[in-house]
Amino acid sequence: MPQLTLYRANGACSFVPHAILEELGIDFTTVLLKRGPDGFDAADGSLTNAEYRNTIHHMGYVPALRVNNEDIITEMPAILTLISSLAPERGLSGDSLVQRAKVLEWLAWLSGSLHGMGFGMRFRPARFTNDENLHETVRERGKSLVDAGFSRIDKLLDGKVFPVGEKETVVDYNLVIFWYWGREIGLSLDKFPRYAGLIKRMEAKESIKRVAAIEEKKLYFPPQ
Repeated sequence: MPQLTLYRANGACSFVPHAILEELGIDFTTVLLKRGPDGFDAADGSLTNAEYRNTIHHMGYVPALRVNNEDIITEMPAILTLISSLAPERGLSGDSLVQRAKVLEWLAWLSGSLHGMGFGMRFRPARFTNDENLHETVRERGKSLVDAGFSRIDKLLDGKVFPVGEKETVVDYNLVIFWYWGREIGLSLDKFPRYAGLIKRMEAKESIKRVAAIEEKKLYFPPQ
């Protein structure tokens, strides 16, 4: 098993690989980052934002995964593919050729469209325009894109328990953090009952409960 170091921030999308590593029981170390005026710095002061950009992640984002103190993997689809490959018996990247392609299709759309465009516009309007007078317009456009994305997710789950195949994949885990962000931006989540069902199922998992507690994310469905 390779030595893994996960660079993460509480409540960020790095919640996803954090939860999957916990679920699989894979040993890993963590470098906790916090957002400062220039971007992410190490919470313990051991790594400045400039050092993080120069040595770990060229964009200064999370997550990043160091493998064997040598290679650095960035971008969610790549990180989740690597982690799932460490426990092939779980089939978290899909069990067939088509399922593996479908998992990648989901991850690409979630990363590029829902996260990069929708939530990116809502949380980081300055990435899209330097005109501060337009930032609120960008935020509202982002929220509408997220709402449309959640509608698409809910539709894709029609008649299904899992997004891909007949058991959970990395897609199920990826969808959890976006639900929490949707709550944060004030979406009417009761419009998405199928998506809510996925969240309820995932929140029953001990790995999700542990990581939510560590990262101070309130569960949507309180434990009974």
